[in-house]
Parts: sequence; C-alpha cells; structure tokens
Amino acid sequence: MKDQKKRISILGDSVSTFAGITPPEALFYDAWRQEETGVTSPDDTWWMQVIQGMGGILGVNNSYAGSTVSGGFMTSGTSEKRLRTLSAEGEPDMILVAMGANDWGFGVHPQEFEYEYRRMLQRMKRLYPRAEIWCATILRGKPVPEEEMFFNVDDVISPNIYSDIIRRIGTEEAVHLADVSGYHMEYETIDGVHPNREGMKMIACLWLKELQK
Repeated sequence: MKDQKKRISILGDSVSTFAGITPPEALFYDAWRQEETGVTSPDDTWWMQVIQGMGGILGVNNSYAGSTVSGGFMTSGTSEKRLRTLSAEGEPDMILVAMGANDWGFGVHPQEFEYEYRRMLQRMKRLYPRAEIWCATILRGKPVPEEEMFFNVDDVISPNIYSDIIRRIGTEEAVHLADVSGYHMEYETIDGVHPNREGMKMIACLWLKELQK
C-alpha cells in the first residue's frame, strides 16, 4: 500500500532494552532502572523515538544486555536464531543495528570483531534481502562524577578502532551507515554507558540526523 508504515526492527545491547518489549532474560531497563534513569516508557527510548521520527512501526526489538557481536553465543549478533527473530512480527523494512559497544568494553580483539561483524551482516542480508540495514558506530557516554564507570575505559582499546571497522565493513557489505560517533558528542548517562532520559534523546537525535540525510 502506498502509505503503509515501515516496519523497523532493532538489534542491540543493553542500551536498547526495555521491560515488556525485549527478551526478559537480559534486561537493563527493568522497572528499577527505569525509575533510576527516567526512561519509564518505550517512548523515552532512543529506538522508539527514531521509529516515531521516521513514521514507522516497531517490528521486533531483539536486544540483549551484555551481548556482543562476536563470541559464537546464542545471544551474539552473529546468532542465526537471534537474527531470525527480527521477522517474528512480519518481514522488517528496516533493521537498526546498535552493537559493538560490549565488544569494545570486553576487549574483543579488533581482528575478531571485524570478522564477526562482517559475518553478522552477511547473514542478515541473506535472511532479509529486501530490508534496509543501518549500522551505527559506537557512541561514548558521558562519565558521571564520583560514580563507578560501567567499563574501565582506561583499560580498553579506543572505541574509534571498532567504529572504523563498522564503517569499513558496512561499506564493503553495501549496508547503510549511521555514523553517530562522527558527531563527537557524549550522551548523558547514569554510569558512563547507560543513557538516562536526556541521553536517549541525544542518541535518537543523532540517529535521525543520519537516517534523514
């Protein structure tokens, strides 16, 4: 139909979770965290703001807290079972991929990340040949004074290395790039990684800038 809304699915990590929508076994934004962060409704999340900004509808949000692209786990971004769930509510017209921060934070070797990121995109393209796939580079969260950082960022490789890999592999695999890290902005957080309500707004704004170029 001419005016049919785009069905948009999400593949992400803890930043993209929300109770009642994403898998319950791997949540960050549960009832307690919602109260702490001010992210109390799906409308407060970055991904729902992006979907609404694009005039779309949510397909499936398959986001797992702690998940990496690599590792070969059932929760990894390369997991075919996980990727297949993105069409559980119907074939997606768009897939927004916001992954890689945990690979960075957990110190996955860049060469392994590059191999696995490519494999994830190739599988996704095979499963959803008609979908627009958008891959985001890695944003930095703003540190919170006197709060323990979720990742010890002094002990891990620069996230810019992982963002460069996403840019290169995304180009080589002919998917769309949401280069959110290219704005060199840090979003508001509760722990240096997980956004509060204002942080979600900033992430959504940067995504929409990229999607609407």
